[in-house]
Amino acid sequence: MTLEASVIVPTYNRPLLLQRCLAALAVEAGGTQKFEVIVVDDASPAHGVEAVVTASGPQIPGIRYLRHEVNRGRSTTANTGIREARGHVLLLVDDDVVVEPGYLAAHLRVHRAAEPQHVAVVGNLRFPEDIVRSSNYARYLQSRYLGGRTAAELARLGADDLHPRFLLGGVTSVLREDALAAGMFDEAVRYYGCEDHMFANSLRRIGVRIVYAPEAEALHYDAVGLDWYRAKVQETARDGVPELLRHDPQFLEESAYADLLPIARETDRGARLLRKVALRAVLNPAVVWALERWSAATDRVGWLYSDAVCRALSAGWFLQGLRMPRGERLVVYGR
Repeated sequence: MTLEASVIVPTYNRPLLLQRCLAALAVEAGGTQKFEVIVVDDASPAHGVEAVVTASGPQIPGIRYLRHEVNRGRSTTANTGIREARGHVLLLVDDDVVVEPGYLAAHLRVHRAAEPQHVAVVGNLRFPEDIVRSSNYARYLQSRYLGGRTAAELARLGADDLHPRFLLGGVTSVLREDALAAGMFDEAVRYYGCEDHMFANSLRRIGVRIVYAPEAEALHYDAVGLDWYRAKVQETARDGVPELLRHDPQFLEESAYADLLPIARETDRGARLLRKVALRAVLNPAVVWALERWSAATDRVGWLYSDAVCRALSAGWFLQGLRMPRGERLVVYGR
């Protein structure tokens, strides 16, 4: 039997976060929509993951637990769920995301309203208020989410036809047929970063429009620490960006990252070349170190919040990641 929707929850080594994620989905299961939940465990060493899924069974009838015997990475874990799903609409929900009541219905409304066009829907992700209040860097990250943008910014971005860089895999829905036609997630990307962008780009190439659904609200229970986000940004630049640019060399040209990309001696000329050189000179290791020290010392002092400092720090980490040789994983879940 084909269900209306399948919720796919990739997870690794975070049973407590998964428990909170599934508790919210259990509330959704009490509604009128018929859907299934598939939890895909990427070979977690933590023994509690399967137990959490089993305990959710009475609240989420038919929940399925799939496990990789060896760790295969973020993209492969999502693809395992996509292949096994029976729903017409697939909702990807990360294990550190807690959906608000009505989340599923909000996604399905957008898909129905778009018919006969095919869309990929991005939900309204935000951090819990206590996390934002206690961290200036979390405040900055919140401002980058679509829900943190002003109405004027959303209009300029085109919330009804977004660039693929705005797709967030942890709060996205897409028709299963479109996910398969687009080739799903690129399994060459094992570590953190850019797999969502590549998937979104593939969807757009087959004519799928990416839209924002502000009513599909969810909370991101991420540990917003400077060390944690340094690892995320560096790993994205080190591993994800080269794969992204291999897929589409022009993908980041319209973004704030365009001038942070490696200098291309054959094509960079004039003002573009000067901007790239200047950014590397300004965001040198000593400056990035000083920004880190300042941000760590003031992160909980709200009146010292500076969007410019947070943006410069993120850019400095990005440049560091581009220079790093590929090696072991930087973003380690479940510590």
